[in-house]
Amino acid sequence: MDHPFMRLRLLQSTVLLALVAGPACLIAQEISSNEEERLESLARSDDEWVAPKNSVTVGFRMLASGAKVHFGNLGSVPFPTTVIAPASAGPASRTYQNGNVGLDAPRGTELDSLGNQTSTPGGRYQTYTTTTIDGTDAAGNPTQTTTSTVAGDFISYTPGVTRAWSYDTPQQAAINPGYIGMSTYSATSDGASLDKKQGPTSGMEMEISHVMGKLSKRLEWSLVAGVTLNGINNKTAGDVNSTLNTKTDFYSLNGQAAPYTAVATPYAPPTYDSVNTSTETTTTLSAVPDPSLSTQTTAAGAVVVHGKWQIKGAYFMARIGPSIHAQLSERLGLSASVGVAGAYASTYYSVEETMEIPDVGTTVGTTAGSPLISYASKFLGGYYADMNLDWTANDRTGLFGGLSAQKLGSYDESVGDRTAHIDLGTTVGIRGGLSIKF
Repeated sequence: MDHPFMRLRLLQSTVLLALVAGPACLIAQEISSNEEERLESLARSDDEWVAPKNSVTVGFRMLASGAKVHFGNLGSVPFPTTVIAPASAGPASRTYQNGNVGLDAPRGTELDSLGNQTSTPGGRYQTYTTTTIDGTDAAGNPTQTTTSTVAGDFISYTPGVTRAWSYDTPQQAAINPGYIGMSTYSATSDGASLDKKQGPTSGMEMEISHVMGKLSKRLEWSLVAGVTLNGINNKTAGDVNSTLNTKTDFYSLNGQAAPYTAVATPYAPPTYDSVNTSTETTTTLSAVPDPSLSTQTTAAGAVVVHGKWQIKGAYFMARIGPSIHAQLSERLGLSASVGVAGAYASTYYSVEETMEIPDVGTTVGTTAGSPLISYASKFLGGYYADMNLDWTANDRTGLFGGLSAQKLGSYDESVGDRTAHIDLGTTVGIRGGLSIKF
């Protein structure tokens, strides 16, 4: 239970403590006031003024030009990826870029119920339609009369030849009379090249600096380090002449005349007589090419390759060097910095190349609907120089703007036999942003 005497003793102790602490507080307050006046006096002295030593800037960076790229060894379109079976494989389905030779087999109308061929190889076979007519005889009894008529006259399946083939141009029959030439094509570069320089490019940057010392009342020097990020996007398109490579297999017509064809209307069996449309006129072709006649030819500059080539990516540059800053007025300052730089560049090389098959007009390309791509990364050395005008808004923040120059190295990238020499080179630009002192 709380006793009145105890409360009195506590009150007396509190009053005594207050009497002792009061003068001490007054003395401390007087000392604090005197120290404040002394610091203000020091702040008014230029020799003893202590400003923030560090600053960080964040802003934009726009360069007058980007990478210069030399695209080399352009104009290569490979042979089709589908391998054509050699003659030693016998009858097979073979697809070329100007026709095809397919496997043949007896048609359903040439087979009996057990699957045996009923037509005569090397000959023809007919199909029939049956007509039944109801009638009555002389005594008035019901009768039926059945008659069969030829519905179609067809060429029989014959081993060693095929009715399932097609070709695209008359030239294929003219190369080697008595045969049909079936070809595949490719293009190899004749060393064609194109140059492209990237236009203005923008990026972002951040920089931190530390004041190392004063050179005079209004001049100081600092150590500056910064990072920047700029894009690389260099692309070009055009036509280049390349070497045309042609592989041709020859299939015998076995003494028959070559069926007529034109580019607009390639020959594609089965065909029928224009008057008697039920009579097949398909020309049969040897099912296997003559291996002794196969050829492979090259013709320099004989084909035009249409292409699109692109280098795309970015580079991350770090720089460090000394900076000199001159205070022009209370709010304006001028600074200059020169130093070394290093850049990490990462890009991909994209290639799309197509050509038209001679005499056919069909367009074939490097890939099926998508470009060829390779990736490369490289570290490049160089140097930089900056000159900036800064405006101080208050003790901590401000704005800056100025000029920037840099020089970096180059590197190479390739897709297949195609090359690209990427030179970041020398360029100038402008920079600006916000500065914060701390």
